[in-house]
Amino acid sequence: MMNIRIIGRNEPTEGIVSRLFNAANKGFFEGKYITPYLESCRWYIERIDAQVVMTRDVGYHTSGWWKNPDYERCYHLSIDYPGGMNLKKTEWLLNALFGSNRKLMWCEPPYSEHGKRIGVYHYRLFCDEAWKPIMPRGEVYSTQFTERGWKSFSDLHKL
Repeated sequence: MMNIRIIGRNEPTEGIVSRLFNAANKGFFEGKYITPYLESCRWYIERIDAQVVMTRDVGYHTSGWWKNPDYERCYHLSIDYPGGMNLKKTEWLLNALFGSNRKLMWCEPPYSEHGKRIGVYHYRLFCDEAWKPIMPRGEVYSTQFTERGWKSFSDLHKL
């Protein structure tokens, strides 16, 4: 089980932002295993009564998952509120963390049965190689910008 760091109710907004980004910027998550990096990115924020995980994810394209290389890396924020989504608190957190870049974000509602039960929402801000926010060109499965010889996950792993 992962450890949860607690950010107190009276922590200033700048402190919350600093803690989440400092932890996220210390590594990368490739989506495969629970790692010490992932554990260090898990927080309970008392001010909004939510558990959050903010990571820098890599490998969406190079793993063969998505064809479009613009979707290779992102800041990934997962939010879980006891009792369900709180839009007002979420908007506050997204604004504090991402400011005007929040308009570039991709939001995904809960997908899995477990995710639906606990109400986890996912927000992704896709970035370039220097971790500067971008609006990806085209769709995730578009091959317009895919390099020659690229193989999808299903090409690499005949199932």
